[in-house]
Amino acid sequence: MHRVPWQVQVIDDEVVILMAVSRAYRDKPIDIVTATNVDQALGQMDVFNFDLFLLDLDMKGSCSFKLLEVMTERFPEIPVILMTTRDIGSQKLLEKIAAVRLTYCWHLLEKPFGYGKLTGFIDRALQARSIAASENHQCAAADGHEKRRCKRFSRFEQINMSFPLTCAASSQTVPFLVTLMDISVGGLGLASRKQLTVPQMVSFDEKFMHQSGIIVWSRVQDDQSCRAGIQFT
Repeated sequence: MHRVPWQVQVIDDEVVILMAVSRAYRDKPIDIVTATNVDQALGQMDVFNFDLFLLDLDMKGSCSFKLLEVMTERFPEIPVILMTTRDIGSQKLLEKIAAVRLTYCWHLLEKPFGYGKLTGFIDRALQARSIAASENHQCAAADGHEKRRCKRFSRFEQINMSFPLTCAASSQTVPFLVTLMDISVGGLGLASRKQLTVPQMVSFDEKFMHQSGIIVWSRVQDDQSCRAGIQFT
């Protein structure tokens, strides 16, 4: 079981955002700890056991990515919601984020946004943390194979995936929809109407920051759909 209350750190130099998030959770078992600069944020990290980070990438002084590096080094499995006024579809921005933190970036949220949208992402991130904590507790005495399976987050949503189609004249990717079934720090499980084969290479869109992976197992179900496991590369 997870301790109560949850502890969420919100790092933004816009005080109005800090106040809005704090007000949204004042009657819930969630402690919102706010910081307006890097030094304040680092000091809080030494005191609290945070379950979620919210980080503004546009803070003055270009310090946000340095702070993201610290989060990656010290808290690699704590999810982070990133906020920015920049175009979240920008390839340059996504590559910059992926170079610092390839996994556990829960969402990239473009400002301005409705606070209901932000709190929705916070609630879902904490729910996923709760599920993971429960699974890890139940599997604490399991063997090595079972422990690997414990850290998966159950999901059910459609995502875009593509695989390379190479010919003599050009190299292209073929996109198609698959259903995400579960996700972990190292990969994901999915269902597809297309046949997927081992060791096929695949890639994902901006939702997964254009990560690529390899199919490590695949099997055809009774309804002729395909279930497969992807390991991030």
